Amino acid sequence: MTTQVTPQIMRIIGQIVAATYGDDVPTNVQTIILRYPIRGIGFISSRRELSINNGEIARLMDKIPGDLEDPKDGMPFDCQGAFWLGYYQYCKLSNDVKNYTSKELSIIGESLYGTQWQSNLARDLRLSDARRVREWVAGERKIPFGVWADLTELVKAKKANLSSILKKLTID
Repeated sequence: MTTQVTPQIMRIIGQIVAATYGDDVPTNVQTIILRYPIRGIGFISSRRELSINNGEIARLMDKIPGDLEDPKDGMPFDCQGAFWLGYYQYCKLSNDVKNYTSKELSIIGESLYGTQWQSNLARDLRLSDARRVREWVAGERKIPFGVWADLTELVKAKKANLSSILKKLTID
């Protein structure tokens, strides 16, 4: 059985396009990828514009199921909207992270996990151990852009979970 393209997958494809082209996406790429995203990624790959050697693009590609199939009649409108949402959010975040430091990483980590945040963050980022996180905090390694993107998703998930809990606890 093949996996169908969903709005979540289109959001990731929007991020891949943003990571590949920034704010200068060729019209022919937009046209193909919005209607037939798998063909579009193949098109980008065949033109060597999508460099799998780029760690950030590889990180994003890993989130896309290998058995994905384009819809016969092109993508529905809601999925196209998800593409643009992923694209613009990624572009904005790529500009914002230029000012982020290990201080922001520590604040986010402690807010998400409490005092044992480094080990828990390493687990959720699928790192082999917390050593890499400690190196980021100490300033020994640059924090990759993809980590900030993943942190954004972790914070959004935590916010949604807390909002759901708050709804149950709140008396109107």
